[in-house]
Amino acid sequence: MLTLQYPLSEDVKFIEEYGVLASHFYWCKRLGLEPAKEVVEKLWERVPSYWRWHLVDSKDPMYLFKGVEKTPVPYRTILRLPLVDALHEKKGAYIKGNKLILRLNRRVELEIPERALKWLENRFAEKPDKKYVRVFERDNRLVVQIVLHKINRVEMPRDPLLVVVDVNSSYGIVAHFWNKKLIKTMKFRPPNRGNRWRHVRELMFHRDLLYNQGCLTQKQIKVYSSLIRLTLKSSVKRWVQQAVAKIVKRVRRMARRHGKEPLVLIDKPDYSLLHGTPLQRTLYSFIKYLENVLSWYGIYWEEKRLYSTICPVCGGKLVLDEKTRRARIMKCTNCGFKEDRDNIPLYWAIKHLPALKDEASICDGGDGV
Repeated sequence: MLTLQYPLSEDVKFIEEYGVLASHFYWCKRLGLEPAKEVVEKLWERVPSYWRWHLVDSKDPMYLFKGVEKTPVPYRTILRLPLVDALHEKKGAYIKGNKLILRLNRRVELEIPERALKWLENRFAEKPDKKYVRVFERDNRLVVQIVLHKINRVEMPRDPLLVVVDVNSSYGIVAHFWNKKLIKTMKFRPPNRGNRWRHVRELMFHRDLLYNQGCLTQKQIKVYSSLIRLTLKSSVKRWVQQAVAKIVKRVRRMARRHGKEPLVLIDKPDYSLLHGTPLQRTLYSFIKYLENVLSWYGIYWEEKRLYSTICPVCGGKLVLDEKTRRARIMKCTNCGFKEDRDNIPLYWAIKHLPALKDEASICDGGDGV
């Protein structure tokens, strides 16, 4: 998914009226009511067909309200429901040269940055199954999301190149590559956000000082909150994208070099172990992003609980025996097995590998990210 932002000009004010009409259909669907006749007439009169069908046709592939009864109740009446349409020259959105063409109240041409255009060219070359656009307004900006989707059916490799991604390690992320012996180990430490937290504390100090002096409105306070959120978010997002890109690139390269299909086992930690910790959102966003990119390239992946405090030899309890700057050596209280804690999940993966031979997986939902 590629997200672009543009100034909200008078040419795209149509989106605000669309949001009101779409919200009416949402609440009617949520409450089990029929839409008002006047609203339906206004929808047919003012919204072009290529932006309309995903609101009214439940059989439409991009229907907005699938499973809406199970979603949390929004706290707003008027929702930011997007305009959705396929990327096609005869539809409401298409790409021509270096510009994205949107048909709103009038034809709107939006220039695509060179870096984003190159990304799109690379993703289109990989032949996605679905291509569509979401358009909506956020914080007085026009937001355009170009979504590319691939569906790959991937079976469990018989003689795989094993890749174990340990997400619950002392380094943050550890990836092992194993082909009857350990080939390579990659370690990724989450970014040190100490400097960013310093900026956040300064922002919070100035915000509280101005608020106590009566110089800030509630709307201005929200601006400070947004600045704080963006300050902490950007570095983590960039780190997640770069770490995933390095792992997937190495997986594909290793598979070609050894002439095997890769099998990626992801050790996803229990929610209770990460809840409330500084790495909670970072590690879970990493897992989601990694699974999405692997699905896009048709690489078999599976979430597997791989223990780092249980002995892979006898099942006994592992306790910390020695700790250095680069390793935590664990020792079994029963059989005396000793190993670096980051390497123990690899032992469990190798131990359980034969049990996965008859399994298959459908990697559905891989988006171009």
